[in-house]
Amino acid sequence: MLIPYDSLSEDVLFSVAKEWVISKTADIEELPNVEKWTNDVVKKIKVGELLIEFSEENQSVTIKSPEEINFETNENINH
Repeated sequence: MLIPYDSLSEDVLFSVAKEWVISKTADIEELPNVEKWTNDVVKKIKVGELLIEFSEENQSVTIKSPEEINFETNENINH
């Protein structure tokens, strides 16, 4: 289920984005500027380049591109 970013407070939106950035950079030896990456992710969410998705199955939130979500939707329809 997609979560509209504007249904979240700015604090929650930044927290979700920051957790996602940290999860994506966990394996990188030299950590990037997490705050900058988080701000970039929030900007992409606000213009629709990235979407927030809640998985009812495992009760988690992730951030995906529209293409990733469309691919998964089409894959589920075909099976």
